[in-house]
Amino acid sequence: MATGEAVPLRRCSAFGNAWFLGDDGLNRGMEETEKTYTAWGLDEGEHEAQGLKPMLTPEGQVELLKAKGVTFDRCSEEQAIEALSGRDTFLHTAAYRKLFQVHREGGKAGQYVKLDFADLLDLDALDGRLRRTFLAVTGDIERIAKTRLIARLADDPTEDGYGIVSEFMQGQRATYRNSIARGLKARAGSSGGADTYSGNLIEHYRSAMPVWVFLEVVPFGTLLAFLLFCADRWGDKALENRHYELTGVKAVRNCCAHQSCIINGFTDGNRASHAPRYRIMEWLSGREVGSARARKEKMRNEGMQQLVTTLAVFDTIEGQRSSDTKAALVELSGALKNHCQRYGE
Repeated sequence: MATGEAVPLRRCSAFGNAWFLGDDGLNRGMEETEKTYTAWGLDEGEHEAQGLKPMLTPEGQVELLKAKGVTFDRCSEEQAIEALSGRDTFLHTAAYRKLFQVHREGGKAGQYVKLDFADLLDLDALDGRLRRTFLAVTGDIERIAKTRLIARLADDPTEDGYGIVSEFMQGQRATYRNSIARGLKARAGSSGGADTYSGNLIEHYRSAMPVWVFLEVVPFGTLLAFLLFCADRWGDKALENRHYELTGVKAVRNCCAHQSCIINGFTDGNRASHAPRYRIMEWLSGREVGSARARKEKMRNEGMQQLVTTLAVFDTIEGQRSSDTKAALVELSGALKNHCQRYGE
């Protein structure tokens, strides 16, 4: 590792042999106050609360990072303040600190070891590249999955394109069925509040919606529910397996679309709730990525499992994938290799 670069600690699935550390106490470093706040929470709604973390200005955020040992040698404090004011939020940028080592004892206990603010910006940029690339990947997957399903229905002489939509909707719980209907009604038409891009299409077919329109206008989650419905209807185990793989793809799509951090999720605490599907591990094994033991260990991470599942689905799904998306993946692979070298492989 080059002198002056951040020193990693534990293994991080994102960067081969790079390392990470869990919570370093940065949030705890934000001094709590006895001020009474009018706050809102998921459980209590609006309520009065004390002992909350104060909101900091970009200048205050820089001071907090300095107190935790972050240096500003390769990125000046002025540049950091500018970045925190107009490039990305403190919460987002500082999230990548979890990937780096802190002193465990001595006068610098709890402070970072050779972590410069430039490293946080570097990882923030890489994370942005990951999100943009995987947003394109998941978009291709959704488009192809939808197209193949409609083509299969069109090739079935027993399907008329309308009855299956009715059967699907009637087979859903009332709350979910009503939620789908409310969402479509709210978007229908061309008046204020309607969906500018699909509103007229929904309005045109609102009284009798064929499957090729229904799947065009419902969200990804409803597409997955419809796909599982078809798998059960046809007794198609392969389609059922694809549905469960696509739930991981949907999670990645949502993460990318909502600008959530990806890289900082490659930590020990982000354990997957279930083992990866056999077909995904088989695909990964065929790529000769590390040893079988290493692959199994890395796939225990929820985020890594979802990203690999997305890549596997993109590689194996039958359909026309965008050449631009393929090119973006190649470029991303090169960027990841460069970061492996930079942060310790």
